[in-house]
Amino acid sequence: MAPAATGVGSLAAAPVAKGYTTYRKAAARSVVRLGLPALPPLPGLRLAAQGQASFCKRLARNVVAMATGEPTAAPVADNEELTEFVNALKKEWDRIEDKYAVTTLAVAATLAMWSAGGVVSAIDRLPLIPGLMEAVGIGYSGWFAYRNLLFKSDRDAFFAKVREVYEDIIRS
Repeated sequence: MAPAATGVGSLAAAPVAKGYTTYRKAAARSVVRLGLPALPPLPGLRLAAQGQASFCKRLARNVVAMATGEPTAAPVADNEELTEFVNALKKEWDRIEDKYAVTTLAVAATLAMWSAGGVVSAIDRLPLIPGLMEAVGIGYSGWFAYRNLLFKSDRDAFFAKVREVYEDIIRS
């Protein structure tokens, strides 16, 4: 038989009698040439090469873990807090009269947030738009701070307006 060809076309030019070993040698040369790491063998796959089998044994031997000691008390405390939260949520849900409207509002809010996230993500992928939006946000933040927070009289008027809106929400 002819010796195995070397180089780029060695996979196609390898004789059939050489079989798997010629393919592996050619694949190893191409991996080295590209600088890519070799993938580990699939579990349960028996390879003829002894080096691969020892690698599998080493890999399996190094994956040993052991749990010792007593569990901590922190998960129990977290569980109690979760139980309190769920019980408070159940009480509030039982107190609501129009459950259909609240459920519809919650679903609509979830869909609106999901849609808004999709729109922002799509805008973020466009060239130049993210930088422009950032500049607009910085400019608006500066204008808001100048108009409402810089001087004491403006700051007091702004906080009075916030308290008024807060009271309207609480009263209704």
